[in-house]
Amino acid sequence: MKQILCSITSNAEVMPGIHLMWIEASDIACSAQPGQFITLRCVGFTLRRPFSVHQVGSNNVIASEAKQSHIAFLFKVAGKGTLWLSQRQTGERLDILGPLGEGFTIEPKSKHLLLVAGGIGIAPLVFLMQYASSQHQITLIHGASTAAQLYPFSLAVKKRSKLSPLPKGVQFIPVTEDGSMGQKGRATDILPDFLNWADQVYACGPVDMYKAMAKMSLRAKQSNLKLRKCQVSLEVRMGCGFGACYGCTINTKKGLKHICRDGPVFELDDIIWQEVRI
Repeated sequence: MKQILCSITSNAEVMPGIHLMWIEASDIACSAQPGQFITLRCVGFTLRRPFSVHQVGSNNVIASEAKQSHIAFLFKVAGKGTLWLSQRQTGERLDILGPLGEGFTIEPKSKHLLLVAGGIGIAPLVFLMQYASSQHQITLIHGASTAAQLYPFSLAVKKRSKLSPLPKGVQFIPVTEDGSMGQKGRATDILPDFLNWADQVYACGPVDMYKAMAKMSLRAKQSNLKLRKCQVSLEVRMGCGFGACYGCTINTKKGLKHICRDGPVFELDDIIWQEVRI
């Protein structure tokens, strides 16, 4: 974990109300793992804002063999802090702390990975997809309210785009509540169709999505069906970001845990969902 001043190298609205920002942060980029996050200071606000690491790269492009010197985060303008952030310009500097938290883990025997994103929850799963796609078969389900809120992988092929392209071999399945693209409904509606295929499941999205997944898991247990291990990333407002303030405590079957320090990634079945108030 390091606190550094980082220069913004690009900031663009890539979906309505959603920005992709790249910053030069080599110390964080070279050590960040999928599922970890950074916090940053928004001028004029007391609490730092947490953001999942969305991509790592070099000179604003996805790094493979190149030295990773940049990180990107994807954020929705949802309040005064993120509004301020959306207005930052190239060359300005941000106070960044990271990488923080415990990220996703992939078991050695897993071959088929199912990624389930709800809305802006696509942010940390793109990093996981980049990290794992060369050695694993991946299906990515992205659910959103309408087509405009789906991750625009098609734009990533444009020469000047800073978006992540869809890795070769990854199956992308869009789901929209209004039916404007892909299947009409929610990501959890089609999730059961892929559970027999997946060795592990990873999810990031709203709490209601997690609660629906937890009910599926409970029904599977009651029917004596084989369960797939599912890891979920919890995105919440934090105080300190590293476990000192107890502001993001959650109750689990293993006792009280700090989302910032013990997470943000947890096993789905470990969380006592009826007590979650995020």
